Amino acid sequence: MARKSVLFVCLGNICRSPIAEAIFIQEIKERGMSKEWDADSAGTADFNLGMSPDDHAVATLRSHGIECGGSARQ
Repeated sequence: MARKSVLFVCLGNICRSPIAEAIFIQEIKERGMSKEWDADSAGTADFNLGMSPDDHAVATLRSHGIECGGSARQ
């Protein structure tokens, strides 16, 4: 079976799209589907390139037991 991929996109790639990516990854792990999917996120603008996800976004995810990492890209 071919792997599927999904790309979550928002303006700066430091809050909304990394949150969506992290939640999606958590969901596919819980469903035992990690080998079937690739997930990533990006922004439409370049002003946050290389920055870590927003502290509030990371804290919100952690409060739900979800880890988030990476750095912003366009």
